[in-house]
Order: sequence, then structure tokens, then C-alpha cells
Amino acid sequence: MRIIISSYTLDRSGVPTYTLTLYNELVRRGHDVLVYSPLCGSLAKRMRTVDSLEGVGEPDIVLAQHRTCAIRLNEVFPDAPMVFIVHGVAPDEEQPPQIDFAQYISVNEQNAEHLVSQHGVDPGKIEIVRDFVDTEEFRPTKPLAGDRPKVLFISNYKKWRAWQDLTRACATLGLEFKAVGAPYGRSRNVAADINEADLVVSWGRGVLEAMACGRAAISYNKRMGAGYITPQVYMEHRTYNLGGVNSRYRFDLAGLMREIGKYDPRDGAVNRGLIMEYHDSRKCVDQIEEVISRCLT
Repeated sequence: MRIIISSYTLDRSGVPTYTLTLYNELVRRGHDVLVYSPLCGSLAKRMRTVDSLEGVGEPDIVLAQHRTCAIRLNEVFPDAPMVFIVHGVAPDEEQPPQIDFAQYISVNEQNAEHLVSQHGVDPGKIEIVRDFVDTEEFRPTKPLAGDRPKVLFISNYKKWRAWQDLTRACATLGLEFKAVGAPYGRSRNVAADINEADLVVSWGRGVLEAMACGRAAISYNKRMGAGYITPQVYMEHRTYNLGGVNSRYRFDLAGLMREIGKYDPRDGAVNRGLIMEYHDSRKCVDQIEEVISRCLT
């Protein structure tokens, strides 16, 4: 099947990394996949990518991400069925334009509810396919420390007070601390960096990748998040992908230290199990192929 996926940029961040994971799994299954990205970025060289649709042949289906890309794809391929993938309730670029999409894919319940309440989308056209991780790339390679965990912070946001609080918390607790991401220095190998740590602090996709690597994890950034991940916390907070501006809890320095103090190395295997059950790329792309099949029948 000939499939076009879009992503406005392919810099290493949430949606572009999702795009790469989706691309790799679809190619592995024998599909002819092309990624349309006007700005491209560091991940573009890892996929068959174009920054213009000039001369591109008609696809069987379009998996559109980002408003600008979806509008352009609809202009060029008005007869191709199109699925819009929604990753968040903000920013505006991640919201669907006024196009008659065949189906919508939402990575969580919050986004699905937002599509209905704010965009008037028919709930019957929305499929929840959770944000997914390549569990072969992101897998445990080292055991966790029994106590005094090494702490890794993954963030592409500027150095908010959250980073200052984490630095102070780890110094007070006598824990080794490292940060990677746009403000701190890009990681050359995210999975390897995660496996060098015992406790990973991030949110959204960063938390899922840490859990896939069998690490203990805390959902936290901008002084908010879901906190230390346990099965109960995961089930409650996966409805908004374990992070974002709508996180229910706010943490000051003392609260953050309490969350770090919950570290238990046994939680690493539990976290890996949750990812394998709900966020494994193979299972989730099975769902996406089912959505595609409905669009083509």
C-alpha cells in the first residue's frame, strides 16, 4: 500500500519521533511509505522524506499530522482518503483543519474529547491508538540500582524552574543527576542514555520511552505532572499521555523530593510490562492498519 505521512518538522521531539516509529513499522510490513515534511529536520535522513509534494504520485491513504500539512495534502490529493492523527489539545498546529477526514486517530482520551467538544467531530470517527514506542529499540539493557538511583531529566523545553528544582533536589538527596534535550545538549542515543539511568524524569513520550527501557519514571516538567509512575498512576493519567499543561498535580521542591523518594527498582519491570501491553508499536500499528482498512472499504 502507498502511504503518505506528514509532520511539519522532523526535529527530534514528540511528533517527529512518533512519525519515525510509525514509518519504520509500516515499512517493515511491506508498505510503500513517504513522509512529507516542509521543514524536515534531523530525523529526515532516517526516512524517505520530501519537503514538497511536486511530482509525488497519488497515495492510497494519507496519515496527516499538523494542520498546515493536512491542508496542503488535501489540496494536492483531494480524492485520497485522509486520517488525521491528533497528539494534543494544543498548539493550534496540532488541531485539525476544516476538512472531511475519513477518520481521526487520537493518542489519548483527552484529545478525543477535545475533538468532539471543540471541533464537532463525530465520536464514531475517532479511534484511540495510544502513543507507541519501538520496544526493540527502547528495551532494558542494565539492571536498576537498589538504592540511590541515577536520575536523568529529558526535556526539550527551556531551562524552566523545574530543572532548577530537580538539580537542587538531587543535590540535597546526594543523587547523580544528568539532563538531556535541546537546552542541555541533544542526546545522540536516547535509549542508551535512559539505560544509564535508574530513574527518568520527563513527560509524555519521554516517560513512555523510559518505561519501555524498564526504568522507574516520574512524569514531571514545568513544575507539574502525574508524579512517580505506578500502575494506578499510569491508568489514571494515561488519559492525557502522562504530561502536558493540563497535568492535574503541581509540585514544589518538597513535593518533587517526595516523588523521587518513592523510587523502587522493582517498578522498572512493572513499567516495561505496561508498555508492552498498551504502547508497543507493533500492537498499535495493528490498530492503525485496521483504521486504514475501514477507510478503504
